[in-house]
Amino acid sequence: MKALRITARLIRRLGWRWMLAGIFLLATFAGGFYLANLYNNISQLIAQRRAALTSAIYSAPLEITAGDVIGPLHLIDRLERLSYSRVQQPFHPGEYSMEPGAMAIYVREFRAGDRGYPAALLHLSFGGERITGIADSFGVAQPQAMLEPEIIGRLLPDAPAQRVEVSLSEVPPYLIKGLLTTEDRFFYYHFGFDPIRIVEAAIIDWHSHRLSQGASTLTQQLARTFIERHTRSFHRKIRELAIALVLEMRLSKNEILERYINDVWMGEYDGTPIYGLPLAARYFFNKDLRRVTPAEAATLIGMIQAPSSDDPRRHPDAARQRRNIVLGLMRRTGALDQIGYTASLAEPIITVPAPGLRRAPYFTDYVTAQVSKLPAVSGMLAGLRVYTTLDPELEESGRQAMLANLAQLENLHPHLRRRAPGKRLESALVAIEPRSGAIVAMVGGRDYSISQFNRAASAERQPGSAFKPIVYLTALDPALSPLAQPVTLASILPDRPMSFSGWTPANYEGTYVGDVTVAEALAYSLNVPTAYLGSLLGPPAMIHTAHLMGIQEDLPNYLPISIGAGEVTLLEMASVYGVFADGGVMRAPYAIEAVVNGDGKVIYQHSPRPQRLMSRAVAYLMTGALRGVMQYGTGKNAMRMGLDFPTAGKTGTTEDYRDAYFIGYTRQLVCGVWVGFDQPQDIGLPGADAALPAWVDFMRDAVRQPQIGFGAPPPGITMATIDPTTGGLATPSCPRAATLPFLSGTEPTQPCRRHGGIFAASTPLSPNPSAKPPLNSGASQPPPAPAPATNNVLGAIGTFFSGLFGHH
Repeated sequence: MKALRITARLIRRLGWRWMLAGIFLLATFAGGFYLANLYNNISQLIAQRRAALTSAIYSAPLEITAGDVIGPLHLIDRLERLSYSRVQQPFHPGEYSMEPGAMAIYVREFRAGDRGYPAALLHLSFGGERITGIADSFGVAQPQAMLEPEIIGRLLPDAPAQRVEVSLSEVPPYLIKGLLTTEDRFFYYHFGFDPIRIVEAAIIDWHSHRLSQGASTLTQQLARTFIERHTRSFHRKIRELAIALVLEMRLSKNEILERYINDVWMGEYDGTPIYGLPLAARYFFNKDLRRVTPAEAATLIGMIQAPSSDDPRRHPDAARQRRNIVLGLMRRTGALDQIGYTASLAEPIITVPAPGLRRAPYFTDYVTAQVSKLPAVSGMLAGLRVYTTLDPELEESGRQAMLANLAQLENLHPHLRRRAPGKRLESALVAIEPRSGAIVAMVGGRDYSISQFNRAASAERQPGSAFKPIVYLTALDPALSPLAQPVTLASILPDRPMSFSGWTPANYEGTYVGDVTVAEALAYSLNVPTAYLGSLLGPPAMIHTAHLMGIQEDLPNYLPISIGAGEVTLLEMASVYGVFADGGVMRAPYAIEAVVNGDGKVIYQHSPRPQRLMSRAVAYLMTGALRGVMQYGTGKNAMRMGLDFPTAGKTGTTEDYRDAYFIGYTRQLVCGVWVGFDQPQDIGLPGADAALPAWVDFMRDAVRQPQIGFGAPPPGITMATIDPTTGGLATPSCPRAATLPFLSGTEPTQPCRRHGGIFAASTPLSPNPSAKPPLNSGASQPPPAPAPATNNVLGAIGTFFSGLFGHH
């Protein structure tokens, strides 16, 4: 009350006029100070805004090589996503032409990390779905060509998933005239705001008792992009007006118009904002903004005030009405003549199917997390351009193969169907180039909009039988094996019911075949022989090999690990198989090639660190064994599904049937597929039925040079033909024979005695008292050979009939 009395006395003494003058001067001073501060900081605001809009995640460039299985339609899809224009003859970068058996592409200049690629005219020739030749503009043959990367995602939550910019000179004149006529006809005459329109809007808002009427100029709309989009208040209006005034002082009218065209908000789709008319033209019409028709330009202009309600895809009638209003304004102001106006009114609104603005959401999430951890980034993501290893075509192939497989499984097996979206059968797929470690595809689940959990990189599940190659590698590689007795692919393992300290593993379907070779035990994914071999090696040796191969999780130090009882990620398991594919060299999987900051400086570049883990000869042994899986073992159905080129791989099924895997490779590509429920439950299917079909579908599309096999045996390998029932050299009397690779010096030298007239039972591997000590001195010694749980006669009978009839 005292303050009010003092204020009243001051007013009586000074008078109302002086008081108002003081308030006006104070407000003027405060406003001037605010504008001056904003004027000094507007460049920083513009830079921050541009950094937010240009922060992006890019795919890898597309490397095209003569001989690749890439059809013209695949290339056209990529070119259209990059906004290349189809013309009769390409004269400018960003154009291409097509004729039977040939294609000409004028590739744009681009950079990918620290490497730059000039614009170039390329001529491609095709033989069916294969590229048969590449030539430059002079007709000189080229071994390969590169096509620029595409934006696949965003780094910041409010940043657009894609970004397309144009200069004002590239915008059609009728679009500019239509925009100014509709949104701000006095743009070139005002100083950032239109007082008459503001007064009119204020009167309407006063009568309606809410802020609804728009009176913003283009400059004010551009200023609005610097402010939180979802707020409406007088304070926001004042800040918007202030920024508009400063923009008018700092930028020319044409600069403001160009920024507006590139930055205007055009709505939000699938949670992703669309900024700019160029991106909207691509999103709705799959066109470069330079090539939109007057009717399409009017459709885009009509969306600006209400992008959601005037969306031509969701609300075509409303969009048509709004478009026709804009066309009428364009006709009245001379942007269109009568003929053009009439033709535009008659033109139907034809939109393309909504493209996925985030083409690889699980992968881009993975990349964003990896980028944030880089010391050079320190968590500052604005303005960064991240160049990755992703191949968009392979990513889409993987997604389609995975979804088709899930649909097929649910159709054939009703017990796998679930109604609740978050409870449905799930799957994951990851693909890696073994020669580099580059992750080229990563699909972390069936529907990102329902679950963002990345099952390819983050889910730790039991790999089941997919882990067995690690066990066999430990035995076959003399540098890893703790056994004094060398193990070869022809070594004999017992396959009959056994118990190991209370643990009794069982084969799939409970069948046993007697004695088998190491090659057969792996090819048929037999649990008991593998557990037996694991008991000889000891868990510490197997765990050591797993960690050496890149598995980072702590694995349980007990025998069930031999059949995949530990928990690992799909990405890690795929990387393990990549070592075999690359001849024994480990290249850690990676997703980021380079990171470039807002100044164009490369602040991170991937530096490969290959590490040889085994000799080429040992890797060849493993690939030979895993090729047996595909030729006659649990993966043999791949050939029936249409896979007609050499592959190696392994099925994976956990003991409780909760997880199903298939991981396989060529020299070019390794791919892993997992199928299961997020909350583990029995799916009742092995990996050969649940995961192999998706793997086959993907590899058929993904392997671009299937004619490349696994090559000739390297030095240190000797090939020998053996009798699989005894492991001895095959004789003319042997009913079956198998040619297997051996490390030189370990190949069998004695002929098979069983079919040469003398019956001699095969001798399984057994512990040797002179075996090497375990790798972990604190671990228990390898256990003695366990006693069979059934009578030896049954095993002998099984061995006899196995040798007589075979089981290949």
